[in-house]
Amino acid sequence: MKHIIVGTAGHIDHGKTALVRALTGTDTDRLAEEKRRGITIDIGFANLRLGDDLNLGFVDVPGHERFVRNMLAGAGGVDHGRCKGGHHGLDTAFGH
Repeated sequence: MKHIIVGTAGHIDHGKTALVRALTGTDTDRLAEEKRRGITIDIGFANLRLGDDLNLGFVDVPGHERFVRNMLAGAGGVDHGRCKGGHHGLDTAFGH
């Protein structure tokens, strides 16, 4: 079985966690403070199995600048992702 790690990264409140939840059924915001504030604070994980030969693991990282250390910690093991920054027009895909 092939395993691919997909990361979600971007500015706060752009729907990254909602996208992961819609795809996997997993709410990656598990901390009480995250639920209370409605933002991702710590790294979250979810899994999506696609058939017998492909498994996608999602790493949902915080988008707020105060949690950039958590964001970077989660981004280290990502195989594929897309960075999109509306303020600067940045739109970059990466994979290896």
